[in-house]
Amino acid sequence: MPTWVWIVVAVLVVVLSLMIVARRTVAGVDPTQLLLDPDLVGRVRALAQSNQKIAAIKLLRDGTPGLGLAAAKQMVDRMAAPPAGPPAVDLGKSQGVGPPEEAPSRSSVPLEVELQVRSLASAGQKIQAIKLVREHTSWDLHTAKDYVDGL
Repeated sequence: MPTWVWIVVAVLVVVLSLMIVARRTVAGVDPTQLLLDPDLVGRVRALAQSNQKIAAIKLLRDGTPGLGLAAAKQMVDRMAAPPAGPPAVDLGKSQGVGPPEEAPSRSSVPLEVELQVRSLASAGQKIQAIKLVREHTSWDLHTAKDYVDGL
């Protein structure tokens, strides 16, 4: 075979390999690493809360390239669910200290804030993550730290 045929074959193999690697990279988006547009989150939440979950999932995936179906469904389910209380935290009972005078509020961390907190924590910026939690809740430092550590 002529040399130019081998060169063409080698180039095709390299191009196909790069396409496969690029496809795997895009498909492997970690939802905890996403920073979502607040407008998109608002529209998705509105659809989810009006029992239009399929449309909400489609909108979220269209607005977030590479987000998988399972991750998008889980995010939409969380947006449609009523807010939950703060994480279960041992508030000093194991250290022999009495109950705290004031428990943390029953408000929850909004999903978009939680995603930002997860992103900060996974990037090694736990202090910023804790600050962000405290800005959106009335939790004390210990409770916010336990929340971030539990993610």
